[in-house]
Amino acid sequence: MSGSTYPRTIFILGTARDVGKTVTSVGIIGKLLSPEHGYHLDEVGYIKPVGQQVLTVIDDDGSPIDADKDAVVVTSLLNVRNVGYRHLSPVIWQGGLTASFISDSIRGDPLEGRHAFMERIRESYDLVARDRKVVIVEGTGQPGVGSVAGVSNGDVINMLREMGVPVFVAMVTRGGIGATIDEVFPYFMSLDHLGTRIDGLIINGVFRSKIDKIRESLEGYYDRIFLPIYGPYLHQPFPPILGFVPSISELSLPTMRLIAQQFGTDPKSSLEIISPEAFDEHGSRLIQRMKVINLRYGYERYVDAGDAVVVGINANDSVLSVVLHHERLLSQHGKGLSGLILSCRQVGGLSQQVRSELTRVEDLPAIAVDYDTADLLQRIDNMSVKLQPYDTYKRDLIAQAYREAVSFWPDL
Repeated sequence: MSGSTYPRTIFILGTARDVGKTVTSVGIIGKLLSPEHGYHLDEVGYIKPVGQQVLTVIDDDGSPIDADKDAVVVTSLLNVRNVGYRHLSPVIWQGGLTASFISDSIRGDPLEGRHAFMERIRESYDLVARDRKVVIVEGTGQPGVGSVAGVSNGDVINMLREMGVPVFVAMVTRGGIGATIDEVFPYFMSLDHLGTRIDGLIINGVFRSKIDKIRESLEGYYDRIFLPIYGPYLHQPFPPILGFVPSISELSLPTMRLIAQQFGTDPKSSLEIISPEAFDEHGSRLIQRMKVINLRYGYERYVDAGDAVVVGINANDSVLSVVLHHERLLSQHGKGLSGLILSCRQVGGLSQQVRSELTRVEDLPAIAVDYDTADLLQRIDNMSVKLQPYDTYKRDLIAQAYREAVSFWPDL
């Protein structure tokens, strides 16, 4: 593929981990697919050249492979063409690789290992970009990640541009004023020193009530203050701010499916999925709030549609009451509870009648764990809730937010 035939490529990098690069990837793809821009799904490619957190998945040749979690999420959630996970995340930077790379490079040629990584990224990009009109490249971590081997975000961007790829770089940072300026500064300056042009800044997760104030402050700072102070040291102007994306509170909400996944990896929980048979389907609804029930009745006005309820496993009457309340909510609002969690599973006491009633209700996800109520609530509260391959509702919220808040470059 020659430089003149490479598709337009948007490279998304962040000023920190968990700053919203994957959310931004989903949002930008959603905006590209909107009537405003008119791209079709089969015209869009995606790649995450350097990954850190992995899942074991089945690749296109049927073999198990470690793939970057974000690459799995984006391609699964958006149905973006998957050319094989070994190409969607060609370099996996896992624990131990840093030390082994340094050790090998000390004894040999440090550029040899870098060249091997870069060739892997180049070949994978070529495959992902084939027959596409636009490619989304998601960076990894903060801009320094991968620098030990010369495969940082800036290094990869520079390589793509040297290949002739028309790369538009969007830097994503958290919404704020002082903290945002402080976070952007070292990475913009270091990337400028590397000769890596940044083409736009996206301010992510801004509280809606503060958008106007933050916009006024940041635009004023970068238009009137930053360049007079630091302009003499720069090789590029400061990029335009592409948008102020409002915070989406629903992104922090878990699902019963995610909770079951978390407890499923914990042997001490002794997780049991009680019902329904189609647990993954019904367990993908968002949980608005967690509520603990100790009463047989009288609690109903405090438990709303979309809530999940925690009950001790031997409180059979309370469990039956929760099932009835779920069905009433469903009848009245078209939406019932998002789930039921039974604590203290090791104590036992769930009657066969109640178990049969739970399996009868096909749309109430129910699980049981060994932990007591206080312990399981603390573990749920401490969960890291990230975008999952089945979070279609969140996907749509993200796409809407980016359609409304972000403006692309005119020549994209």
